[in-house]
Amino acid sequence: MDMTNTIVPDSSQINAEDLLTGPRTFTITGVSAGNAEQPVNIALAEVPDRVYRPSKSMRRVLVAAWGADSSAYIGRRMTLYREPTIRFGKDEVGGLRLSHLSNIPGPLKIALTVSRGKRDPFVVQPLPD
Repeated sequence: MDMTNTIVPDSSQINAEDLLTGPRTFTITGVSAGNAEQPVNIALAEVPDRVYRPSKSMRRVLVAAWGADSSAYIGRRMTLYREPTIRFGKDEVGGLRLSHLSNIPGPLKIALTVSRGKRDPFVVQPLPD
């Protein structure tokens, strides 16, 4: 018996716990506005009942890679992975990061804020067709 389905959290969004078994690649079917706390919902073909709600840092990566017009994201693909060292305040809670994106010509390197006044380079690789 495959235990993967038994550990999926009951949620309307994809969480870090969903990727305990490893990274997954998703196809974007839509992008809509969320709320003040989670301003973006990205609908995914592979999990039609749940959305990806990217962090501000991952939204910055998406804009750097694909531009500000989210209608262009539809049909594009992304690989998400669980990063256990992501912090919320002082606690390491884990979270989702992008590792690969379709529709980029080569590796994309961007400096992302990791804490107040500290930025580190972050690299996203191209996702082959």
